[in-house]
Amino acid sequence: MHQALDIEQIYFPGIGSRWRILLAVSLGLVLFLGVGYSHGQADAQVRQSAGSVGSTAAGSGDALAAPDLAALCRPEAVSAIAARLSPAVTVKEIANGPKFTGGATFVPAKAQVPAFCQVTGSFVTNPKTGKTANFLATFPANWNGKYLQMGCSGHCGQFAVSDPAMPFATITNQGYPFEPIIKGYASFATDEGHEGFAGGTWAINASGEVDEEALQDFYYRATQVLATVGKAFTRAFYSQAMNAPRDIDYAYFNGCSGGGRDAYVAASYFPEEFDGIIGGSAYDGSGGAFQMAGIPLSSIRSAGAQVPAALISLIDPIVKARCDKLDGVEDGLIQNPAACDFRPELHLPRCNGDTVMEQCFSEAQIETISTALTAVTDEKGNVVQPGFSVSEIQPATFVTPPRPADLAARDPFPGSDSGDPAGTNGYWPLADAVLKVFVHKNDPEFYTRDLVSFGAGGEGAVTDYRIIVPAKEVDAVKREMRMAIGHFPENLKRLLELDRKFLLWHNMSDQVLTPYMSVNYYKRLAKQYGGYEKLQDNVRLFALPGTPHCSMGGIGPNSFDALSAIENWVENGEAPDALVATLHPANAFGMLDFSKPAGRTMPLCKFPVMARYSGKGDVDSAENWSCPGDDTRMLSVGESGRQAGVIE
Repeated sequence: MHQALDIEQIYFPGIGSRWRILLAVSLGLVLFLGVGYSHGQADAQVRQSAGSVGSTAAGSGDALAAPDLAALCRPEAVSAIAARLSPAVTVKEIANGPKFTGGATFVPAKAQVPAFCQVTGSFVTNPKTGKTANFLATFPANWNGKYLQMGCSGHCGQFAVSDPAMPFATITNQGYPFEPIIKGYASFATDEGHEGFAGGTWAINASGEVDEEALQDFYYRATQVLATVGKAFTRAFYSQAMNAPRDIDYAYFNGCSGGGRDAYVAASYFPEEFDGIIGGSAYDGSGGAFQMAGIPLSSIRSAGAQVPAALISLIDPIVKARCDKLDGVEDGLIQNPAACDFRPELHLPRCNGDTVMEQCFSEAQIETISTALTAVTDEKGNVVQPGFSVSEIQPATFVTPPRPADLAARDPFPGSDSGDPAGTNGYWPLADAVLKVFVHKNDPEFYTRDLVSFGAGGEGAVTDYRIIVPAKEVDAVKREMRMAIGHFPENLKRLLELDRKFLLWHNMSDQVLTPYMSVNYYKRLAKQYGGYEKLQDNVRLFALPGTPHCSMGGIGPNSFDALSAIENWVENGEAPDALVATLHPANAFGMLDFSKPAGRTMPLCKFPVMARYSGKGDVDSAENWSCPGDDTRMLSVGESGRQAGVIE
């Protein structure tokens, strides 16, 4: 087993052993995020990041002298502050986050990273029952007067990507390593009321019944209560540190994937808590669960239905040959994959007896690929979940738990929700958790496989071979999990009335959560709230071409400063028309390496505008691109998008 990350030996001397939870990350977290780190890689990355972080200036709030912050950061001192808070807060060491003796540690300044105090503990989410969730707080010496709440990942239970003192935070936060601390943000995160990487076993008590309190914390409650607790803790901490009352000037939320779901939920149900919200590549379990269940099931329809990674690698060159030029330049990036006309049943080479097997696809394999690229529908052809983008199709989309001996078993993957952070079981554990545990309350007679069938043709515009699920089950998910779902357009009305800002982004080659969830959601918002121009007063969507889930690698520009963008929008009234993104190289686990030379740059245009190359100069330089307002080709839908269920 790899060693846990020990930042005492890596970057911050004197704080002790922390982030033992990243034992799991070091083995390769793939549940939604694919994070992985060995001890040696972490050592190099953290050291390099410390010397190469961005140059954005800290905020204008008062700065604390390091000795004063260190004194206040003692467990007994922080506990005294927490004791005055309501709902109740307990400062302590937690099992699923960084290990701080007594629940607090002081980190001295180093390079461009100022001194900061980190605190762990628990807070009460339901005073009637005493239910609690864990938290991680970060208080920098250069506090800027602002509050930042960071989203989680997957089905949460950990702080793998929500610690701003770790470089992993760029996965959920975008920007550069340690940015929130350098900027001076007081930041908070929660495990959403349970511990571990499992999809849903944490929600089942010893008797086999579902713990509804745990579900409510995960759905929304821990995030909502933390917004109150975190801000109260921040005010109390800095008021004592500065010996004068201090308030919070602005509050923000930032998250990707499961953290993107958290952002959408906040925007939908408690937007008053934040001045600005950033939601990236957000998870919508109401449709995603059926897709995450259906794709692995399609791979075990028959002995020959599984598609090996080597065959999947043949697809992208075929797609690029058909679609790369659609945005006006052949540069390896497909800005709008929905405009393509690629269809697996028409354009993949079929095995006919004369073709080398490693260079062709069987009928069953083509159908398996089609289940990923085609929308999930109900029995009447209504789109339940859009299909994946055809650009940069990845083997990760098709990962399944170990194949069962009986391919027809009703429970084909028993025990797969083991909490294994290596991701060897793919996304089935999340799907099965949603459908069997969250919705059907761990009914022993319920089997997720019974919901899924496959077919082609039928009613509706989507006719390719696809996953088909019962409409009544879709309704059940939306009913039972409504507070966990932030993709209902009608629920954004309150945010708009409050004039809060919501910055959305999605990776257009996302191999985990299809980008068309965000595209369809934004199109529905525009239809419901007066068109794109009016909607953009408060909500803007940005698409990142050629990038995988949460920008963990890819061939396209994968990093932009989301936090500065929302700050400028909220605080200065400067709504972002274009955000310059940069391609940073990534290691084998998808962690961006900011110490190495950056690659191409490109503007990300507010949807539905498409970036346009000038026709002159380096195609890899943002200065040769623009975002002309009349170029709305991101709305174009070809046969690929049509079969994926993209709204026209």
